[in-house]
Amino acid sequence: MAQPSVPKPSPFHRVRTMLHTQHAKTGRIASLGLLAVLVILPGFALWGAAATYKTGVAVTHAIELSNSYERARFAVGEEESLERKYRLDPDNEVRTRHRDAGTTVAEALRQAAAMDTPTNIQVIDEVLAQHEQYLLAINHMFAAVDANDAAAASAIDESEIDPRFDKMQSLVAGTANLHRADAADHLTALSAIQTRVLITTPIAFSLGVLLAIFFWRLLLAYQRDAEAALAREASNIRTSERRFRGLVANASDLILICARPGTITYQSPAAKATWGYQEAELLDKPFVDLTHSDDQPAWRSLWEQMQHAAVDSTDGIGRTIELRLRDSGGNWRYAEVLITSLLHDPAVNGFVVTIRDVTERKAFEQQLTRQAFYDALTGLPNRVLFRDRLEQALVRAGRRKDAVGLLFLDLDNFKLINDSLGHQVGDKLLVEAAARLRACVRNQDTVARLGGDEFVVVLELLAGEEDALPAAKAIVHQFSRPFILDDREVVVSVSIGIAVSTAGQEHADNLLRNADVAMYRAKSDGRARCVVFDPSMHTDSLVRLELENDLRRALQHDELRVHYQPIITMSTGKITEVEALVRWQHPTRGLVFPNEFIPVAETTGLIIPLGLWVLEEACRQVAAWHGQFPTEPPLILSVNLSPRQFQQPSIVADVAQALEESGFPASCLKLEITEGIIMQDVEATIRTLWELKGLGLQIAVDDFGTGYSSLSYLKRLPLDVLKIDRSFVSGIGHNQEDTAIVHAIMAMAKSLNFKVTGEGIETAEQSALLGQWGCDCGQGYLFSKPLDSVKAGALLEAAAHSRPDVEPVVTPGNAIERDMIAASAV
Repeated sequence: MAQPSVPKPSPFHRVRTMLHTQHAKTGRIASLGLLAVLVILPGFALWGAAATYKTGVAVTHAIELSNSYERARFAVGEEESLERKYRLDPDNEVRTRHRDAGTTVAEALRQAAAMDTPTNIQVIDEVLAQHEQYLLAINHMFAAVDANDAAAASAIDESEIDPRFDKMQSLVAGTANLHRADAADHLTALSAIQTRVLITTPIAFSLGVLLAIFFWRLLLAYQRDAEAALAREASNIRTSERRFRGLVANASDLILICARPGTITYQSPAAKATWGYQEAELLDKPFVDLTHSDDQPAWRSLWEQMQHAAVDSTDGIGRTIELRLRDSGGNWRYAEVLITSLLHDPAVNGFVVTIRDVTERKAFEQQLTRQAFYDALTGLPNRVLFRDRLEQALVRAGRRKDAVGLLFLDLDNFKLINDSLGHQVGDKLLVEAAARLRACVRNQDTVARLGGDEFVVVLELLAGEEDALPAAKAIVHQFSRPFILDDREVVVSVSIGIAVSTAGQEHADNLLRNADVAMYRAKSDGRARCVVFDPSMHTDSLVRLELENDLRRALQHDELRVHYQPIITMSTGKITEVEALVRWQHPTRGLVFPNEFIPVAETTGLIIPLGLWVLEEACRQVAAWHGQFPTEPPLILSVNLSPRQFQQPSIVADVAQALEESGFPASCLKLEITEGIIMQDVEATIRTLWELKGLGLQIAVDDFGTGYSSLSYLKRLPLDVLKIDRSFVSGIGHNQEDTAIVHAIMAMAKSLNFKVTGEGIETAEQSALLGQWGCDCGQGYLFSKPLDSVKAGALLEAAAHSRPDVEPVVTPGNAIERDMIAASAV
């Protein structure tokens, strides 16, 4: 007989039995769990809000501080600019603007002090104290300027204004940079906190809701029947839906739902609030139509991946992409797009697209990138980006088996322009120079600024050195045109070193070093030219470095000597002038002539102390000769001024000091400048020459005819003498062109009431012709070579004892010695 079957308990019955046995324990756990959820969730929300608010306050405070310091820094810079402008063009409006800029500095710093830490407040107090002293010094300098006392103004500027200004600028700029970095750190911290809150909030919220529902239903399972439980569940679902709709309606992120074809079937209220689209304006439109044309391929590729991945998956699959999307006004915004597949969810049956506007973040990133890799003044790549591009170009050249050319450029005499016309004009020159460089190269080439007045150009796709020369010559030609800076016409040439990569030479440092060496060779060869690197230049560079070190030692150990070449009056044959020429008595090499060390002195700036020493020593020596060999009129001293020496702001004061300390009369001093000096900045040259003339001395143009001076400028210059270059004098009598040139120069000089001195006279025929044509003075080996002070003194003594027909120290027939010394004369 079959046994009656025992019905198996239903799953619900088994669960109910288990729950009854664990009622007491489960009830306590459920109560404690529900309480914990209700405490933790609000606590988490409060933590996120508090952290965000605290960091945001810190960001605001740091930005306000940074802005105050930036305002102070800009005002300090404006004070410097107006100070220099007032010195060039005294004007009450400039002085008023300078006073307003000073007020702005003080207001900005006091505003910063109200918000900053005690340590930085001490710095601010120091800056304010320096600023008060600076304003007192400025008033003194302005008074000197108003009194036309340029020397006093320069002295005040160098001894009082510049040190305080540099200290103020350093303190303000350092503190501003510190607060700018602090603001960036706070922004980074705020972004990190918001990211953590964004990530953890949905997780914590979802977990809290699930635990709340679980414990809630667990507690009510013992008190209500199944119908009541279902009713409560339905109520909970409706509450969740309302909460979800509220979150979506107030979210700043745009939420879209797209069907499989990619058309939009739902848009959240953020489409209108943040993107400007009207309600339902996006519905039934393809999402790809909102995407920038350049980003559409990436979007289509990702969309296909999502389609394939969603076929066999029931889980929400998410992918993130960054796109440019169009808002209702047609503007493109950067957006971070999260795509989640919810095809398996009947309530959605599509892809949820969450869009976050990151335009401001991208702009900030681009700004940081530009600051890190581009020069702030010219907009060109800086040293870091240039190095990266050069290395990449070398790698590409290695694969293509071609070459990379590197042009290393340096603006000639840029420091002189910066010192004489001010940094603002110098900055304008650099910007214009960068524009000219960009116009000379191809799209695939790179123009970068290394710093100061140094630029580099990377040339790709070259076969060899010959392909780099056209670009270099085009640049030299571009820089032969004058620059127009603040209604000034300034001629600034450029020296270029060229290095081209070869097989096996693919290191950026080697190529840059070679181009740098070639550039210095271009400068030493006379500037305004381009030179291709040769391996022998490394040896020359070492020799030049050794020569530079020896020259510095020579200035310290009194190894320089002044030689004097007599200048005669053509009508009487008497010595009426001497020209001071520098020589170097090297301890091992013997007597070194200027052509070996003057180019190094010009490049390194040693020409300034060297030239000042020659001026002081020559004035002292000729003043002594005035006492030993008195003549009527007194012996004239001619001294050359180098371009860098002439452009020094203190040149007038230096000459006046040399005259005062030596007791040498200004009327007996003649300063010689070249035509190149005149054309660098004509207006500034005219002002400086008039100031020098105000001391009572004479001005001569040396080597006249070899430069490119304009007659329209020449007649405005306070000149006394034109010295005809030896290259023209050597050809008179047998070269028609040289004869015509000398005739023209003398005729022009006489029409302008200038005296004329012929240089390089070596034959009696040349002397006779110049005398017949009305040349006032002559100088050359027909009369005497440059002599040291002892021999020159003996020659003057002989002339003083009524011996006007003294035989030349170097006879016209001694061609070898004559040519050697002629090449070295300064």
